[in-house]
Amino acid sequence: MCAPAFGTPSGTIYCGDNVAVLRRHISDRSVNLIYADPPFNSGHAYYATGKRREGPRFRDSWRWDDEAYQRALVESPASLAGALEALRLVLGESSALAYCAALAPCLGELRRVLKDTGSLYLHCDARMSHYLRLMLDALFGRERCRNEIVWAYRTGGAGKRHFARKHDVILFYTASDDYTFHPQRERVRYRKRFFGAQRDARGYYADVLLRDVWEVPAVINVSAERTGYPTQKPLALLERIVAASSNAGDVVLDPYCGSGTTLVAAQKLGRRWIGIDASEEAVWVARARLSQE
Repeated sequence: MCAPAFGTPSGTIYCGDNVAVLRRHISDRSVNLIYADPPFNSGHAYYATGKRREGPRFRDSWRWDDEAYQRALVESPASLAGALEALRLVLGESSALAYCAALAPCLGELRRVLKDTGSLYLHCDARMSHYLRLMLDALFGRERCRNEIVWAYRTGGAGKRHFARKHDVILFYTASDDYTFHPQRERVRYRKRFFGAQRDARGYYADVLLRDVWEVPAVINVSAERTGYPTQKPLALLERIVAASSNAGDVVLDPYCGSGTTLVAAQKLGRRWIGIDASEEAVWVARARLSQE
């Protein structure tokens, strides 16, 4: 299935395999900004809210399948297929390579639909980001990697044999050197007055250019925006990306749209949007959020 599941004047959500949807419905060089939050190869099982007895909706684990790997080589651009073959020498016929191969055809399609002035943000696990970065280097060119953004957050749980793993990686690439970018600022607090500082009821502060380390609270059980959808990302995170790398009226694409956070951010900021997800449940959650907006 890859038919539209929900549409408004601002955009459309498709329910189905993202590679099939991209090939059938999205034209070459038609998208200004892509935010992609694929599975992480976390090894975890994800359950629907309140429906744990029904079993997991998705298991984020991958097994080596030579047939699937060969198919990925055929369906990917030549540069990306070459990167996969190079990774095979390092990773062997492993779950990590199976994961990279599973993402490759979609990454190739994302490169195709991205405008020459467009940007791609790939959200990934820190333990897989270096492999995915090599794949994106093959697709875009090493010089088109603008940032490796660290999203730091605080959630429950801690490591007993390592430091608590509380960050994700977001890889920021552009299709060319002529791309849309609006510098963002963050507020930094100071205990003492200095030249150029401002003051409010909380003390002295300055609004400085945003770094590549972003401290944005994660969506937790008590978050007002929580939908109950697993892996939901905070609206503030996506608003920052959409504001930085697109203009009003631009097209924003999320090929793994999940609960629809990217689409909500795009709609709030006056952008058009396209969402894709294989899960009917995800599409309904996203549809409900967009209807409320």
